[in-house]
Amino acid sequence: MVLCIQPMTKNSNPRKAETITDFGTRQLNKQNFSRTVVLPITALKNCGCDLNDKNIKVNVSLVQKKDERFIKVVPIRTGTEKVMEDE
Repeated sequence: MVLCIQPMTKNSNPRKAETITDFGTRQLNKQNFSRTVVLPITALKNCGCDLNDKNIKVNVSLVQKKDERFIKVVPIRTGTEKVMEDE
């Protein structure tokens, strides 16, 4: 596991600091007409997911910035259907 912390500048907001944890390369498995990826339990636990819940839900979105595109996966709190993201 690799942990990269972006250095903060003097004028940056500490709430906007970015920490990236690399969980390695994942294979996309073919399932009917979709592709699936398996997330490590550690990643779910660190996001605050209740691992005892059998129906963990996430919000999946495609983020497109200037020169990068990535898939964003954000856990949803059970019962409230509120996305667990710090705005």
